[in-house]
Amino acid sequence: MMPYFIQTVTPEANYHLRLLYRNGTVIVIDFSPIIEQGGVFSRLSDPAFFSQVKRSEDGRSIAWPGELDFCADALWFQAHPDDNPFIASSSAASKAL
Repeated sequence: MMPYFIQTVTPEANYHLRLLYRNGTVIVIDFSPIIEQGGVFSRLSDPAFFSQVKRSEDGRSIAWPGELDFCADALWFQAHPDDNPFIASSSAASKAL
């Protein structure tokens, strides 16, 4: 599995983030469902806080103040579930049963 690296992260309206990956792919992630989970994610519902998102120095994650972060690979797989080797291997295993 190839690791994914985020080149830029840009907050957009309605709790969306535009992520540009090093391979040139752009994905837009809707964080509304994550925010609706509540708990530590409820802080993201404040637009001023949400806009404080930053890319980690190595590009392997995005983060907000207070150690709230998301892995570049997890975000990639959310947008590209067919690329996820863990889902593919578990569905292949279930088909074999």
